[in-house]
Amino acid sequence: MNRLLRCLMLLALVPPAQAQSANPAIWCPAGATWTYGYGDFNEQGTLTVRYVRDTLVAGQPAQLLTRQITSRSYTGPVVVPPNTYAIPSVVTRVAASRVEVQANGQFFTLYDFAAPVGGSWLTPRVVPQGPCPTEQVRVIIDSVGTQQVGGQSLRWFRVHLTTPAGAPVLRQWLGRIYEQLGNVGQYMQPQSPICAGTDPGYMGPLTEFRATGWPTVTHNATTGILLNTAQARARAAGFGIYPNPGASFVTLELPSPPEPGASLRLLDLTGRVVRQAAVPANRRVDVRGLPQGSYTLMLLVAGQPPLAQRLVLE
Repeated sequence: MNRLLRCLMLLALVPPAQAQSANPAIWCPAGATWTYGYGDFNEQGTLTVRYVRDTLVAGQPAQLLTRQITSRSYTGPVVVPPNTYAIPSVVTRVAASRVEVQANGQFFTLYDFAAPVGGSWLTPRVVPQGPCPTEQVRVIIDSVGTQQVGGQSLRWFRVHLTTPAGAPVLRQWLGRIYEQLGNVGQYMQPQSPICAGTDPGYMGPLTEFRATGWPTVTHNATTGILLNTAQARARAAGFGIYPNPGASFVTLELPSPPEPGASLRLLDLTGRVVRQAAVPANRRVDVRGLPQGSYTLMLLVAGQPPLAQRLVLE
């Protein structure tokens, strides 16, 4: 048996390689989860988008993203318990430096990280309940750049929106749009002011992004700064502890009166919960009886990313 024939027989015995991951560096790392602000008349909360798995569309690899709204309703002084419900999923895919989104049976460019200033494309506008049947908007790039985020150099761009024919569009698509993170100033797709006669609600800025191997990333909508840690988010939100180092009792700094149901969780260096309680009205936290050392104090509010501060006990 000659060498070529032996090689061909060996290749025939090798199992076929699995398809290459559909998620290159610009989109959908493993475990990717985006959380945005959400509001609609007398309700407010969060909209969470999760990359759940790869899928195939017309034989091409794509990503399936589920969406879920968690909201509280307010009727006068009465606060209704949180309500969580799923809304239609989103399918995306990657082509070169583009992220594309599926709508109305076809894919449209959502982001193009290689496009120059002045570059443009058409993309569908959406509401929380799903894409409008026909409405499209033209995305035009105003500026581009790169930034170190979570130890990675990510490309970003800013845009403005017009109608497909070029007439002005009043509702903008605010914020920088980053690789992997998407739009940090608003929801990942441009929003429609109205769809099929129903109020669309409001999908606000990115409040948190998590992914396997990533530090938690969030966004300060006031300053436009990306924050990579829970401690940085806490400082930006006005959550602090004093004195720090402390002993016996420490006092919380909070930007406003604590929301009903807000709680505290104190963790030691191993991540074990050593104290847990509702936020006290006087904002004083009893830490008596705990060993000296470093702890993490977390502020938990339903429907919001947790805030954390390092606390040293002497």
